[in-house]
Amino acid sequence: MKAGSTTSLAGDFMLAVYLDGHGRVPSYRTGLDFGMSGATLMELAMDGLIHTVDGHIVAVQGAQSRDRVLGEVRVQIQSSRRLRTASHWVRALSGSAHKRLAAGLITEGVLVRTPRRLPLPADSARRYDVMCEEQRGAAVRSLRSGADERSAALAALATACGVTSEDQDGSEYGAIVRSLPPACAQILAAVAACVLSVALCSWV
Repeated sequence: MKAGSTTSLAGDFMLAVYLDGHGRVPSYRTGLDFGMSGATLMELAMDGLIHTVDGHIVAVQGAQSRDRVLGEVRVQIQSSRRLRTASHWVRALSGSAHKRLAAGLITEGVLVRTPRRLPLPADSARRYDVMCEEQRGAAVRSLRSGADERSAALAALATACGVTSEDQDGSEYGAIVRSLPPACAQILAAVAACVLSVALCSWV
């Protein structure tokens, strides 16, 4: 990957939030896969490729994405036999989200897959080495800056997944959400609800 190039919003989320800085993926109980799928949906919304109607995600007719992964998700939404809610799509896309994004980042030279090491740690396993620290650094700075729409979306997703910085209060989060396209608010609410359900199940 060339220096200074940018990844997708989901790619930035994976680099800045999903991976732990040592290339390890989180335990499935964290619910961060929902953040990955939410990032994909939010980028589609910010690019004008999807919108919401009565709480349902709808693909914009005739809209095209230059990004292959985003284009495939848009087609999946458009070809659904019935209208589905944001919550449905956050859950439906979460299962393969990190593998799909990791494959792209590996192709671009940002990550390299590493074999599992035994015995596995109780909460996570080392899976990737970050080959482009400049790219990861840019994603982390974007998460912290909130300087533009993408940065705001990244910060909002981190908050929805419960991994926001401790100095951010509710009013700041509300301001971030209001700065984004309306569909993003519903996607963020769906992500937060899905993450909460995972947390509740882990307490049982």
